Amino acid sequence: MSLVGWATAATVVIALFALALFHAVIVDRQATLDDLNGQLEDVRVENERLRLYVARAEAPDRIKSEALYRLGMVEPDSRVYLLPVELAGGGAG
Repeated sequence: MSLVGWATAATVVIALFALALFHAVIVDRQATLDDLNGQLEDVRVENERLRLYVARAEAPDRIKSEALYRLGMVEPDSRVYLLPVELAGGGAG
């Protein structure tokens, strides 16, 4: 075989190894991407669960129930609303 033949064969072998390495890197990166997508979905599910928890915790009926039964607070017999009074001089101080 001539020198050109050996150079061509060596180039083809090197190109095939490079192609195999490139495919290995692609497969590895795809596995990493699939793992990250799975983690992202887990975080989205947890986020939705926590949003529901917060919505339930902020519900007025739950707050009233906690205040009355757990904290021992009582509802007033009547409510008195105060009206704002404007100060003489127009300012605080």
